Amino acid sequence: MLRSVQTGAVTSSSRDAAAPHVVRMTPEQVAVLEAEFNKMKTLHETDLELLAAEMALSEKDVKAWYTHRIASWRRSQGLSDCFGII
Repeated sequence: MLRSVQTGAVTSSSRDAAAPHVVRMTPEQVAVLEAEFNKMKTLHETDLELLAAEMALSEKDVKAWYTHRIASWRRSQGLSDCFGII
């Protein structure tokens, strides 16, 4: 089952900032995302919506996973993980 966990201590300087949102994905969800990533490295908006709905995740969570995964893949290929940022 999918669980959302918020982490981070609240201090006087961080009260205004939102706590990071961490989604714990099941091994099955990660396997589906990895399989999709191996098919195509970038997701079209429609594919993102369908994939998120299929796995009962938010589009934001799927997009965040893809962003981290593509950065990791680029580093493993010896490329900059700052794709598109100059």
